[in-house]
Amino acid sequence: MMTINILDIANDDDITTNATATIQAAIDRCAANNGGTVTIPNGTYIIDGLQLKNNVTLHLEADALLKASGDETKYTHRPGSFELNRNHTPISALIYAKGQRNIAITGEGHIDGNYDAFIYPDQHTEVHLKSYKYPRPMTIYLEDCTNITLDHITVENAPFWTIHLVGCHNAEISHIAIHNEVRMPNTDGIDIDRSKNTHIHDCEIITGDDAICPKCTEETAQYGDCTNLLVENCDLKTQSSAVKFGSSSFGNFENCKFRHLAIKDTNRGLAFQLRDPGSVNNISFEDITIDTKTYSADWWGSGEPILISLLPRDAATDLTGQTIRNVSFKRITSNAQNGILVAAESAEAIRDITFEDVDITLRQNSKTPVTFDLRPWKGTAKVQRPLQLVTNLAGNDLTFRNVQGHFPNSLLVSL
Repeated sequence: MMTINILDIANDDDITTNATATIQAAIDRCAANNGGTVTIPNGTYIIDGLQLKNNVTLHLEADALLKASGDETKYTHRPGSFELNRNHTPISALIYAKGQRNIAITGEGHIDGNYDAFIYPDQHTEVHLKSYKYPRPMTIYLEDCTNITLDHITVENAPFWTIHLVGCHNAEISHIAIHNEVRMPNTDGIDIDRSKNTHIHDCEIITGDDAICPKCTEETAQYGDCTNLLVENCDLKTQSSAVKFGSSSFGNFENCKFRHLAIKDTNRGLAFQLRDPGSVNNISFEDITIDTKTYSADWWGSGEPILISLLPRDAATDLTGQTIRNVSFKRITSNAQNGILVAAESAEAIRDITFEDVDITLRQNSKTPVTFDLRPWKGTAKVQRPLQLVTNLAGNDLTFRNVQGHFPNSLLVSL
């Protein structure tokens, strides 16, 4: 296995102005020699699109920074559709791999997505930044890859989804930081899209959109379901959901565990936002603290610590037979702006839900009419319900053990 320091092969006297060709040549050379490590030494390097290859580790030294050029025409492109088959939009990525094995990005260095290149100027007071287009480039996009390691790096200033795993197997994302501009829309931290055996641990994610987001997008149906996800020991802060299943849910989500999470200043804590013909089975949340707060109306959510919803995206969506079941919440403590919401058009669609040792303190009084955000769905975008302590819902198999709502505040569970 060979090791290449990019400075040793650079032909340009000032490699920092555009290091793409040098780094890609080093990756290609290692891959052609059965693998190796490409070392990025301390310094700032402007890059266009890079493609990872089999058995290659991209290692960033502590003060190394790979900064996106912002010229999307030079990134790697994947043909559309994107998210929905009817969306005929290609996507692009700064760092890309498809069909590769044993790939890694490691080290203490930084990858900067340069979101500033994709937004309108002079938005200093805007609470929700406006951009030139949708979708914008993903910072790291890995599709149909096996044995992935992302370790200790910082990924920052993403213009769109930060890390997107599509149909991947055996990924470990550990000790990384994602630091995005919190006013930037669509800056999901990690999207786990129809991937299997994913382990995320000891990470910090601060972003505008969903921090950790299992998905099953429509155009990736060939990769099946999203299964065997473990997320633990992470700190999450976002203006959207800390953990969200959906809203792209054209496949099933099974055998996922979340434990030892600290969620702070987040619009929505733990969310099932299923809007397409997919189901949920065997999901657990344990030992989690949640502090919620609401942000501007542009962000989905209303300060709920927990949202469980299965609703049709539009009039053409058929959710017959789809369910959310076997979901447990244990040892959850929350100081919340709003209550817990359970919402479905069919009472039988949500069942076998357990709340055990759940302690919710709300910052609103009992009986206060509050608004819940159900976007996207075919019905009314937002509904009002009074806060009240509920321990049984007719037609649902919900179990409550040692569930507390603190008065004059309260816990809401409502259909």
